[in-house]
Amino acid sequence: LDNIHGITTSLQAYLNRCGGADLVLPVSFKLLSELKPFGVDPDPSCDKKKLRILYRIEREEYVPGKGAVMNVVKDKLERTLVFRMGTKTQPAVGDGELTHHTISSSPSMFEQVVRISRFTLQAQVAAPETSSSSATVTTDSKNKNNLKAAASSSSSSDGDVKKSSSAGSPRGVATTSTTSSPFGKGNIVATDELLIEAVRLWSLEGSYTQLVPPTGDGKELQPKTELGFANPGHFSNQFTASMWIFLKKEPSKKSTAAPRAILHRGYHITTGDPSPQKFAFRRVKHDTSRMLFMILMDARDNYIQVHCDASSHGAAHIIKSKKQVPVRKWTHVAVVCRGHAIEIFIDGKIDFKGNLQRPMAGNVDPIILGRPTPGFRAAGLPPSRPGAPTNAATPEAQMQSVEAVVKDVRWYVRDLSEKGVKAIMEDCKPNNRKRSSQKNFTLQSPSSLGGDFKSPNMINEAHLDAIDALCTGRRVAIESADSSSSSSNNNSSNAGGDVNPSIWKHWHQWTPRMDMQLMRLFTEIAEHRQKAMGIFKRGALPSLINLPARMVEIPDKLLRPYPLLRGIPRECLRMRFLFIQILNVRILSVLPMVDFSQALSPWSLAHRLSALSHLIFLEIKNIAWTHILQQTATGRGHYVNINLPRAKKAQERGDTSGRKSVFFQLYLQLHFVKPSLLRVDGGSRPWVVSYAGFGGQDAGGLFRDSVSTLCTELQSKWVPLFIPVPNSRDGGVGDNQEKWLPNPSSRSALHISNYAFVGKLMGIAVRGSHMLNLDLPSLVWKPLVGDTVTMSDVKAVDVIAHGRIESLAKALVSANAAATSGSINKESYMDLVPNKFIMIGYDGKEVELKEDGKNIDNTWETREEYLSLLKQAKLAEVRPQAQAIRKGLGTIVPIQLLPLFTWQELEMMVCGKREIDIDYLRANTRYRAPVKGTDPHVKMLWEVLEDFNHEERRLFLRFVWGQSRLPYNPADFTQKFEILSSRDNNDGVLPVSRKFQINQSHLIVFVYSEV
Repeated sequence: LDNIHGITTSLQAYLNRCGGADLVLPVSFKLLSELKPFGVDPDPSCDKKKLRILYRIEREEYVPGKGAVMNVVKDKLERTLVFRMGTKTQPAVGDGELTHHTISSSPSMFEQVVRISRFTLQAQVAAPETSSSSATVTTDSKNKNNLKAAASSSSSSDGDVKKSSSAGSPRGVATTSTTSSPFGKGNIVATDELLIEAVRLWSLEGSYTQLVPPTGDGKELQPKTELGFANPGHFSNQFTASMWIFLKKEPSKKSTAAPRAILHRGYHITTGDPSPQKFAFRRVKHDTSRMLFMILMDARDNYIQVHCDASSHGAAHIIKSKKQVPVRKWTHVAVVCRGHAIEIFIDGKIDFKGNLQRPMAGNVDPIILGRPTPGFRAAGLPPSRPGAPTNAATPEAQMQSVEAVVKDVRWYVRDLSEKGVKAIMEDCKPNNRKRSSQKNFTLQSPSSLGGDFKSPNMINEAHLDAIDALCTGRRVAIESADSSSSSSNNNSSNAGGDVNPSIWKHWHQWTPRMDMQLMRLFTEIAEHRQKAMGIFKRGALPSLINLPARMVEIPDKLLRPYPLLRGIPRECLRMRFLFIQILNVRILSVLPMVDFSQALSPWSLAHRLSALSHLIFLEIKNIAWTHILQQTATGRGHYVNINLPRAKKAQERGDTSGRKSVFFQLYLQLHFVKPSLLRVDGGSRPWVVSYAGFGGQDAGGLFRDSVSTLCTELQSKWVPLFIPVPNSRDGGVGDNQEKWLPNPSSRSALHISNYAFVGKLMGIAVRGSHMLNLDLPSLVWKPLVGDTVTMSDVKAVDVIAHGRIESLAKALVSANAAATSGSINKESYMDLVPNKFIMIGYDGKEVELKEDGKNIDNTWETREEYLSLLKQAKLAEVRPQAQAIRKGLGTIVPIQLLPLFTWQELEMMVCGKREIDIDYLRANTRYRAPVKGTDPHVKMLWEVLEDFNHEERRLFLRFVWGQSRLPYNPADFTQKFEILSSRDNNDGVLPVSRKFQINQSHLIVFVYSEV
């Protein structure tokens, strides 16, 4: 009791030394006794001791009028910890028991769910968008209001539409292009909580965290030095650690001690039980592994080693420098993590670059300078069983700090380029050349990179209030320079820690359509960065969550296709994207807790997250999606027999019923088996093919060929399920002329069953990455994800019909149509529409708009009713077919999760990449010896493929691989494209594809290139 104040002071100091976010104490009292004043045992005779801790949690928040302040979010919390004595050789834990107690300030899962639920509720009540198609926006506000009223009345008077919507379209009934569905796309709201987070991260990305200043004598590291710093709190896996280091003495080449630590982030708490368990979406051990990054030196040499938890089998990936750090000489060392690669710089020059097997994960654990916390094991050391003796080879061995002096230790939350690392040395270069003297070595004060260094947390109060006002569209005076007045082509960002409020002036103008274009823009930027770094080979989607929002360059070439973003300054685009990144980080933590079976219920969190699907990164969605697909994989595959000659003869006879086609043969053999047999694991084949009359053995090639054949048949006249879009008729007009629509006339029970089988094929494609070469419009994809079909989707396939509807809508501006310039009148009305309640469908046939419509006159007085029915009919013309496809899709994949995806993402998952990227194919190619990628004829092959157009590339891919599309995800390249040599190497042989013999794609290369 006399020592309570001392214990409290000691715990607070220890907490600050560990970063201030987590209090981690060893279970063993022996290890705890190393922390003063726990060195005094109050009762040696007692084997167990308890410690009751009272604490509170504080968090920085934004308060209008006060700026960023520290508020107590939880007070009067209590935790009782139990400690055991243990012995020198026997740890005080058993199997499955943690070696450390942890008290964390992180929000609980319940608190995180409440936080994201509150945010989605605010996003749901955001100002709705007035137009979903910039191409059809009119300048007359009366037109808009009238069309809204017409659409509202039409949707409320059509019972069939309502019924269909509740069954297959959870985001509401079909609307016109100028209305927003009540269950449409949500918008981001700049809440106070997100505001302070975005401003802090923006400030952080433009600056750095100073761990040890460049002035003074530096920080001396002794073997037991352990100096902790709070993590800046950025979620990215791209960062840079930089320092000047002076090693005091030579290491012993015969030493058996543990490696010497310099700097690390995170920690690792072990248990005695190595058995796997299910945690979140992946299978891991009981061990809590959060020591993801460590810079150290071996006990026998001075090579810089970087340990990363980024290997496929769970062990640490080790990157080692080529040069040793000299002893008794000041040396500048920088380690840059680029997510998939680690670069080591010594004295401003790159020394070694190593690629990781998988991207490093990011975390916000403290940064420790010196040795790890007692009891923590180093990354890369294998776990030991409880009871094993403590020695240098076991995790319990105490890793010591390197004996050195460090200065100007910096932590950047972005990956610096080689030029940036050199700029650090120039920013704080030595005042003299005495680099061999420990005490006479001085550095200049920082001047260029970070400006006058300012902590990212010290944010201008007036700026925060100005930002808060700008987000709501209020006009405020801004003292700092207006960034929007500069050229929008300026790719540079202001250096320093603060943020310019003027970049928020466009916030209240943002719409969901602008966010969609912003997401596509930054996805392209991420793909270009990934390609430049050669990451395609390592099987990963472009990572948007790790993209440095503030520092990324936005080239004019990439921005040009997005008209809604052109007039907005670059920094505004970056800040908006940073907000979206923060939203995705928070969604990631709660995604396992969301029940997407309730996505149809507007009150549910699943429904509100689905309304934000256009803002959720595909990499985040894939975590939940991949886990669910693995858990529901129950298929064993099926054997089918296909008679190709029968299908060909039917085509020669002009049979368009499709009864002899490959598609119908597969339909008869697969559609009526249990769907569970077709739910195979990723990369597996749901059926094995044998071609009647052919001797080929299916090891993958025949299956892929059967998929490509049925896709070709579906988009032809030989199977009556799909027809070319109206835009492709009469010479072609409008966009998407290559697309195919479900045939509105195919409504029989057999045809609906065929469409359900098409849905099953889509599910199979999603599960196994067996891409379908189908070109379908948004009219088909949107109902599959529960999205709303609008008149802009009609325009995408039938621009003439859409234009006629828009012309008719102008007649509703006023009762006196002749008084409105450009409108139609009573005489011209009958020239534009049929005289009966009918329309021309997508297939060119007449369709009645109401019962017995072909016998009901359509007059000037009935124009409003006709227009309303015409819109409804166009929106619902292929709805039965789309619903059948969705029903079949739901038997193979969990359809409850589909609202989480956009229709473009579902199309990519089913059909892959339509445009065949040769660089993407080259990155996923293997060369069978003696063939090499540098061989002249191989280079010539890639040159020829670069010159091919899209159709020629598609035919080439079909020949060597059996399918015409590339997977959208590099991880789905389970069967690489291989190039090998031929036995007969002369001009008298032809190219050979071996897709039918083995379970991989091979090409024996014979290249003929015009010189």
